[in-house]
Amino acid sequence: MRRGFGSQVKLLAIGISTVPIVLGSLGFRPLTLTAAASGGSTRQISSAGTTSFGAATQGSDGYEFPEYRGQSDEGTNDGYNGFVADRSAGGPARLGAAGSGATRTKSNTQVVSSFDGLFHRQQRLANGGNQFSVEPPDQGLCAGNGDVMEAVNDVTRVYDASGNPLTGVEDLNTFFGYAPAIVRSTGTFGPFVTDPSCYFDSAVQRWYLTVLTLEVVASGSDAGQFTGANHLDIAVSQTPSPSGAWTIYHLPVQDDGTAGTPNHGCSAGTPHSYKTNPNACIGDYPHLGADASGFYVTTNEYSLFGPEFRGAQVYAFSKQALAASAVTISVTQFDLHGPISGVSDFENGFTLAPSTSPDATGDLTAGGTEYFLSSNAAAEATDPGNGTSTNRTSTQIIVWALTNTSSLGSTSALTLSDQAVSVNLYGDPPKSVQ
Repeated sequence: MRRGFGSQVKLLAIGISTVPIVLGSLGFRPLTLTAAASGGSTRQISSAGTTSFGAATQGSDGYEFPEYRGQSDEGTNDGYNGFVADRSAGGPARLGAAGSGATRTKSNTQVVSSFDGLFHRQQRLANGGNQFSVEPPDQGLCAGNGDVMEAVNDVTRVYDASGNPLTGVEDLNTFFGYAPAIVRSTGTFGPFVTDPSCYFDSAVQRWYLTVLTLEVVASGSDAGQFTGANHLDIAVSQTPSPSGAWTIYHLPVQDDGTAGTPNHGCSAGTPHSYKTNPNACIGDYPHLGADASGFYVTTNEYSLFGPEFRGAQVYAFSKQALAASAVTISVTQFDLHGPISGVSDFENGFTLAPSTSPDATGDLTAGGTEYFLSSNAAAEATDPGNGTSTNRTSTQIIVWALTNTSSLGSTSALTLSDQAVSVNLYGDPPKSVQ
């Protein structure tokens, strides 16, 4: 049984002792992929207008039956027939993490403020109630300059550091300039917006909010079905305040050769007339990172209508160009479907976690270096492209290094390298019961 959510916001004061990573000491080698993968492929996208927090309208409250825009529940035929990535399905029994007697650096973390954030009912009633009940919340949280921004599926709000609201509860469809998720008086659907993440960059004094948006059939017998087209939407504040104006960019990520994307050959699944992009991939589960020169988004690329995982994707942008609200910006994409250095079998990049070193305190060697970490224990890491792999255990963590990031403002001459690093035995956790 799915239940509503309520978020809790905790602001932390963190003092962490850091140890610099020297590229050569880990023995990095360039990826043994094609030139397009190791060097990336670059395209340009244009700004798509501006946005800001408006006068939020709330729907009427009261008792009602729950509704979920998700897949069928527990073998019933109820629910929305849409895509839900199964990130931990199947597989053999897992082993827990191995214990270690080694000491760890103390972070000296202290909670300096705690307050209730967005909750499920606010999500449902936003935009006059033209919203779905969506779970899980997939919280994105960022803080800076005394402001706190929170985004969940599918609303966002700005607070001060004490938890006092500075804006209303704004639905993400409205914030990114889309039609409502559903117009209840007509049954008309708008795009499906999900997976919000946000980040404040202290060096350029800008806020970044990203979502994954999937296009749907607006009306008729197939209303609400995914067409296949999907894109990462990136909003960047125009000032140091998240309460002001923002610039929006749309990055297509269906990777089927349309809208400027590469063709990664995702399978089509069952044919349907409403699928405008039947061989679409999907840029799922975006994560954000930054260094002195770049802003980075990583995704897990699945077939939207088929069973397979197609490898993690890395997207690199000039942080300064985004901060300046440039009309046109370059984005360099790396496709991590293929072998990894230092491992014996076929492996993909999966759920790359980017580092955040927004200024000159980051690694400036090799023209600027951005680091990522990923695991190779999940089923997706060994999926050759047909969805048949299962979860396993591992004694490795994959470290990725994107070098020459200072070129992002000009030629975008980047190189992505990787290396498997030995760690204690670990395994993917079992699938949770919903």
